[in-house]
Amino acid sequence: MKRYLLIAAVLFAAVFTIWLMVDHWQTSQLEAVETEEAEEDRFVMGLSASGEAATGDFSSADAVETHSSGIDEAVQEKEAEALVASGEVLTFSDLEKRAKEYAENIVKGFTSKVMEDATDELTAQTDEQTIELSYESVTSDLGTYLGIESVSSVAKNGYDEVTVTLRYEGNEGATIRFIFDAKSKLAGIWFDNTRLATAPDKGSRYEETDIKIGRPPYVLDGLLTLPVSDDPDKKDKPPLVILISDLDDADMDGTIGGASNKPLMDMAHGLALHGIASIRYNRRHYQYPETAYSETGIRETLLKDAWATIDSANYMGKIDTDAVFVLAWGRSAEYLSSIMDKRIQRLCGAIVIGAKPMKHEEMPYSDETLKTSSDAKYFMDKESTFPLMFLQGDREFETPVNYFDKWQSMFTGRAHTAYHLYKTLGHYMFPGGVEPGLADYDVKSNVNSGVIADIADWCADVAMRD
Repeated sequence: MKRYLLIAAVLFAAVFTIWLMVDHWQTSQLEAVETEEAEEDRFVMGLSASGEAATGDFSSADAVETHSSGIDEAVQEKEAEALVASGEVLTFSDLEKRAKEYAENIVKGFTSKVMEDATDELTAQTDEQTIELSYESVTSDLGTYLGIESVSSVAKNGYDEVTVTLRYEGNEGATIRFIFDAKSKLAGIWFDNTRLATAPDKGSRYEETDIKIGRPPYVLDGLLTLPVSDDPDKKDKPPLVILISDLDDADMDGTIGGASNKPLMDMAHGLALHGIASIRYNRRHYQYPETAYSETGIRETLLKDAWATIDSANYMGKIDTDAVFVLAWGRSAEYLSSIMDKRIQRLCGAIVIGAKPMKHEEMPYSDETLKTSSDAKYFMDKESTFPLMFLQGDREFETPVNYFDKWQSMFTGRAHTAYHLYKTLGHYMFPGGVEPGLADYDVKSNVNSGVIADIADWCADVAMRD
């Protein structure tokens, strides 16, 4: 009897052990499937490789389940072929071209043009602002945007997936994957980072030369940035933009905030990649801090150094001296008429970023002969055809956006004037926070590449027209 009980106990233990092994295997398989699905969902609508900055909930797995469940893949392929033959959907090459245009629009902040082709499902899941924030979350630390690296496409379960790879400085890259449904409607957008191979001739895109601005005792250090063309037959001299910070104590890069962001350096390098030369220089209070405690006014801290830079540019043999522009930020741009009035014949146009249309009068008590006046109406009353470009971010807190509207109202009917308002950008054309403030400057950022492209295009157009 005892023998039978022992045999029964052994058999029970064996069966129980087998059951535990099977249950453990099923659990591990389920966890693996869930992990795989989570990995697929990770890169949806702006998720970076680290899984941060999640926005949106569209995934390829969801798309296949929603649109392909219970449908034979061979039937789907035949239907897709019939649609292509009828002209109702686009071929891969057409979709690749469209995806490239979408990517360029996203880089420039024109996301509304992308969403015009979105499916109702995608429109319900996300909006233009979310896409823009997703793009910025993935690319804000990548440096200057250099251009589109490649475009590739693949068909998956009745959907067409087109990947556009963007190149940034230091071989950094980002990808935007566009998902098209059977009728070539945009059904999904994914963002991610990537590492690119070394760019050919990366170091030869621009060259920088130390220069000196002004006369003793306050000679300023500066940099001349020149584009270097890959075309050996290109011999034209480039237009030049003089970059002026809005801070009296700014270095030549315009370094700002706890993250040491460098808007003037970003602008110089970005313009060079578009074939535009530039000059940037230390402001006087930065290089000679003792002058910050003197009684000197705007004439000494801004105007004289700006005039000296314009004069120097007009004697440089490497640039087109008939195409010299001034780009001024903030408070410096409010004194633009004073800069222009003395040097208007040596300039081709001016770019104003984040400035108020103001009238300033300053008269130092120590010397009344140094009275300085500046009035924004100068560009309507005296120089109504001088080319001007006004740029503003709608998350600007130093110069509220209503001043941008005032420029347009004041210059109604004025010739050769361009206006650009950029969504989600702040004073230095960096991404602005949800509640814009000084803390925005403590986040590592770069000047938006689309802004730089717009400036370069405008300068080239004005230089050609003149």
